[in-house]
Amino acid sequence: MDNQIDPLLNPADEVNAENNLLKLKLQLEHGMLMDETTELSAGLENQWLKSVYTFEQQFKKAKPVKLYDYIGRPTFVRWDTLTPDQTTKELQRIELLMENNGVQLDCLCKYDDAIIYKFITEELFQHEMDDMRIAGMTCHFTYEEFYPNHAYDLREQTSRFVKAIFTRPWDEEFDGINLARKVSFSGKDHDRRSISSIMRTFQEAHNSFIVERLEINEVVIDTTNTKANVNARLSVSGKMRHGDTTRYEGICSFRFIKPDDYWCIEDFCIPGFPKKQ
Repeated sequence: MDNQIDPLLNPADEVNAENNLLKLKLQLEHGMLMDETTELSAGLENQWLKSVYTFEQQFKKAKPVKLYDYIGRPTFVRWDTLTPDQTTKELQRIELLMENNGVQLDCLCKYDDAIIYKFITEELFQHEMDDMRIAGMTCHFTYEEFYPNHAYDLREQTSRFVKAIFTRPWDEEFDGINLARKVSFSGKDHDRRSISSIMRTFQEAHNSFIVERLEINEVVIDTTNTKANVNARLSVSGKMRHGDTTRYEGICSFRFIKPDDYWCIEDFCIPGFPKKQ
């Protein structure tokens, strides 16, 4: 970028002036409104603004390209002609080629090397991406975005829900998105706001909790991948506002539905919650 800063400015003023110029360019050229306040030092902000400007400039010009072409069209062997040891070596070679070209495949769960190698060479290679390269930038793909692991998602959702109750203040806006629009609890139907009120009342009756055990021991998903049940064993110690200690221990159950792309809790039973509301 051409430096049009006044040569009479001291170094600190020069960096601040360049930052203001970068913000103006981002606004005028890319429609980005930059926040005037930042916790970054002027120097770090300058590096960040330059990287954003470079990205936006390249993104504007970038054309779609197949990942296989992006990484240089490497030779590879069909997955079904390799032994397990050969598959592992070939997978490592291809992953290193991708890494050297700023591309990475992430897996949330562990899979057989043959599954990942087949996916990369038969599907991901044909996936289109933006043809742009920026030093230090890596384009990440996640295997589960192509092939969702519902059992993993349900376990994670269950764990997050329990932690939202026992490890931090309940946030209706953030935690409420894990709930279906209508939730059955203690024999009654509630909306998200009603459930949030129940959660806050429960938490306000306690000073603290310690989750000693959360063991998810059963995940059952129906054949349509739209309904599921999760059972877990929970053990929590707590201290009430008036000073007494208490324990919440036993089996907890959750019923999930997936009306769109995400699993939501539509029914739950957790030790420690009153049976009637």
